[in-house]
Amino acid sequence: MPIFKKKVTTLTLKDYLMKMKIGLPKTMIHLDKNVYEAGSIINGTIEITGGMLKNKIKRYDIDLISVDQNAFIEETLNSHSVFCSLECCPNQTGKINFLLNVPEDLEFNSDYYQYSLSINIDLGNTNYITQTVPIKIASAS
Repeated sequence: MPIFKKKVTTLTLKDYLMKMKIGLPKTMIHLDKNVYEAGSIINGTIEITGGMLKNKIKRYDIDLISVDQNAFIEETLNSHSVFCSLECCPNQTGKINFLLNVPEDLEFNSDYYQYSLSINIDLGNTNYITQTVPIKIASAS
């Protein structure tokens, strides 16, 4: 009778924490204004505080999104992606500044349209940090 050996996969503590998304970096988004106008520029900062383990930021995406509340249609108005190699050390804070244009030809009925800024940070090890912040866009005076 043959004896079969089970293949045992070992999972290190770091691998387990990353798989369970424990100890990932935390993000905060800071914007320069409360209300933006069509054709203006969103000037913001992504503040990243390292988690329990050292991570490397491979890419980050910033999207300006419009949602039509009546038709339930989501549309990306403007997008910005940056490929990088930034280290995120435990318990240290880093900042990423960004600029994003607000298109001039927008619908301004606040009953139907809502706008938000979506930030997606790729840590390269199948982990992502996603944060969405609602913003207000008013018609140019």
